[in-house]
Amino acid sequence: MRKSNSLTKEGTALNVNRKCIFCKHLRILPFARCNNCELAGISSCPTFKAGFFLTLMTIQMGFLAWIIGGPVAKSVFVMTAVVTIVLLLVINSHSNNEKARTRHQLAQLHKELAQQHEFLKELSPLDSLEKCLGHIVETSAQRLRCERVSIMMPNDTNEYLYIAAACGVPQDIVAKTRIPIGESISGKVFENEAPTHIRDAKDKRGESTLPIDSAAFMSGPLMFSTMRWGKVKLGVLSVTRPSDRSDFSIDDEFVFSNLCEASAVSIYNHLAVNKVKDANVEFLETLVNAIEARDPYTRGHSDRVSKVSRAIGRKLLLSEEACKNVEIAGRLHDIGKIGMPDAILGKSGTPTDEEWEDIRCHPDVGAKMLARSSSVSEAIDAIRHHHERLDGSGYPRGLREAEIPLMARIIGVADTFDAMTTSRPYQEPLPAADAIEELKRHQNRLFDPACVDALIEIVQSGQYAEIVESIVNDNELLAAG
Repeated sequence: MRKSNSLTKEGTALNVNRKCIFCKHLRILPFARCNNCELAGISSCPTFKAGFFLTLMTIQMGFLAWIIGGPVAKSVFVMTAVVTIVLLLVINSHSNNEKARTRHQLAQLHKELAQQHEFLKELSPLDSLEKCLGHIVETSAQRLRCERVSIMMPNDTNEYLYIAAACGVPQDIVAKTRIPIGESISGKVFENEAPTHIRDAKDKRGESTLPIDSAAFMSGPLMFSTMRWGKVKLGVLSVTRPSDRSDFSIDDEFVFSNLCEASAVSIYNHLAVNKVKDANVEFLETLVNAIEARDPYTRGHSDRVSKVSRAIGRKLLLSEEACKNVEIAGRLHDIGKIGMPDAILGKSGTPTDEEWEDIRCHPDVGAKMLARSSSVSEAIDAIRHHHERLDGSGYPRGLREAEIPLMARIIGVADTFDAMTTSRPYQEPLPAADAIEELKRHQNRLFDPACVDALIEIVQSGQYAEIVESIVNDNELLAAG
């Protein structure tokens, strides 16, 4: 009904269609279809059409019985009338069932929209892509009632997909899974931008497309449409092993589609923020390069400290986000030296007391320089305190033990090791073995023993030599370019 008015008939409020004669004047049975009717008029009313046809048939049978006469004809007339009434009641029941199904669908849609809104609200405050992906897989597993969920994303060169986050997937599968784009189910979903629902995944295992033992599998693309760049492919969301049932339902497909769309928006936003952060970090790294260009003895120092700090973070089993932050902090840890005179930076002798004051200020200067840069906010404390020592003899605050942030302790070990093993105006480089012995001698007093042990493992495994070699190669490529 385009416009409905509320009338009262025998104390009951009825919504009627003013355009429909049957609804307005001839309401004999309480047809549920007539409530809130949106049809154009009586000509398009299926209930009226069926009732008119049955009534006409009853009149015809009655007229025939009147002509024939006798008890048989009367019986036929009565039976026809009874059948007519029964059919009208069936039509009414069907109308009620249709309306009940419609109400159920609307209730389900309302519930899904509410859950979708709540899902987006929960994603908004998350401050990292890692947390965002983790929340997506957990929510997907909960709402779709399944045991396994994974998000696959393309690598930097768009050659293959790797598992960026997962729930219920063994860690060894997460670590080694690499699916070429365009191959297997996830690779095809990513390339073709089309979701898929396999109802019997076990039959697909012979084709080497599904290394799973579930009977149901859904995979959908994570895409975000922009006005400038068009569709941006972000990854693939896959779910399998539904609980308490053998397959995903149509309602599950609807929920899955909504999860894919909402997840794509959040992932795109985090990637965009990360891109801005990376641009800001690159600008800051340019300042670091300008500092190191003034002092040939420290050229490459920040690169080495950042790479070694990240390696130490991984040995200490820090999260990938924390490892990235400690790498950024290592790259920028000496940015406060930008205002330090060349006479101090290149001095071969022992600094004077006034010069030591300038040197001791550079961590604070660097932290203040970066205070308004949200892209490196997690690294600021590590930059400010990377010269603090466990016994309180460090600077600029004289912090002790647990007062010193872990990232600052990591950078302090990496920075000291690099300073001892490279040429400086005031010293000759020490062999790596001697530098390690020096660190071991001062661990528990000056340096965090866990960080020192991690560095020793890195050096002894040959990883440190690989880091130095890769930095040299990168610098040679930059110089050649």
